[in-house]
Amino acid sequence: MSFQLSVVGKTWAGIALALAAGAVTGIVSLQQTRSRAGVGPLVAPAGAVSEPAVDEVPLAPSSRSDLLLKDELGALSPRALFQQWLATDHLLERLAATVVAVAADESPNRQLPIPALRHGFCATAEGGSLVIAERSYARYDFFANVIASLDEQKVASAYKHLHPLLEGAYHLLGYPGKPFDPVAARALRRIADAPVRDEVRVRKSGTLYVYEDPALEALGPVEKQLLRMGPRNTQLLKDAAREIASAAGLNLHPSPELVGSR
Repeated sequence: MSFQLSVVGKTWAGIALALAAGAVTGIVSLQQTRSRAGVGPLVAPAGAVSEPAVDEVPLAPSSRSDLLLKDELGALSPRALFQQWLATDHLLERLAATVVAVAADESPNRQLPIPALRHGFCATAEGGSLVIAERSYARYDFFANVIASLDEQKVASAYKHLHPLLEGAYHLLGYPGKPFDPVAARALRRIADAPVRDEVRVRKSGTLYVYEDPALEALGPVEKQLLRMGPRNTQLLKDAAREIASAAGLNLHPSPELVGSR
């Protein structure tokens, strides 16, 4: 996955931790403004049963559920940017789909399309190699700061209060009768267990940048995005994921036979 193709449009590890954790888990939006016009129809994540398809399911009136969701989540952080994240339509369905995608290490970009960052990725020469520059990490500071501002007890309370709505939205995505808690726990666990590197070496591959370390290049989209955010921001998100999971009573280390189950 190239850096040029997946900058912040895929920093969804943000809203899946901010919003989906506020109602579940969540991460993404790395601009001061969002474009409602760019939000497309919801798409069921891979692994959902083929019927009923998302577009064929009669969803609850989004205006009513969104108002309830925004009222519940609005108190999680005083940050203006967080409040802007809540302004999207079909918020409940998008949160459920985002959590499912992050849990499965898939990009929820179709559910939460986000504008690109104002500044591009940059690397600097060091010891004969290229490393991700500090100013490249700094692009994500404001986003990580919003996530770190979340009150984990309020997030846990909101999650429990909104649980029936979220689980219902999850069922409508193509997972009828399945519990939502294990999915939320997997999404948070993916963030909590993501690697942190003080220095990340990259190399040019044509016109794109890839990780120099094959092990890092083989990581999934969520972990790669967190690496691009830098050690300080990644650690803030990891800490938030653990605190939210603990406050919500979600087990981040289930029995081996449950790991990988969908």
